[in-house]
Amino acid sequence: MNYLAGLAVEVTRLDFHADKEIDKLACEGWNMRTLGYKGPAQPSPGLGDALNAGYLYLDVKCLGCNTRQTVALNVVRRPKTTPIHELERYMRCRDCSEVRG
Repeated sequence: MNYLAGLAVEVTRLDFHADKEIDKLACEGWNMRTLGYKGPAQPSPGLGDALNAGYLYLDVKCLGCNTRQTVALNVVRRPKTTPIHELERYMRCRDCSEVRG
């Protein structure tokens, strides 16, 4: 019985590492496609996938004034299933947010 419990723990650990690696590859592919090749932002990995892969910050540019900022992904108030490209419409600097409402 103890052997089966240890086996279950090992399988769970391998599954966790596989999920983390898959999420990391998805984020790296998305980064390469959008930044390296200036390709489309859609589809993109989810917010939870990016966090699971170890990406804690997102570099964003305000569409109104081109100001660049870094946003901590763990404080974004959206469901973890939200695709990263959908965050774009919410990313504005404080000045542009006050002007545009």
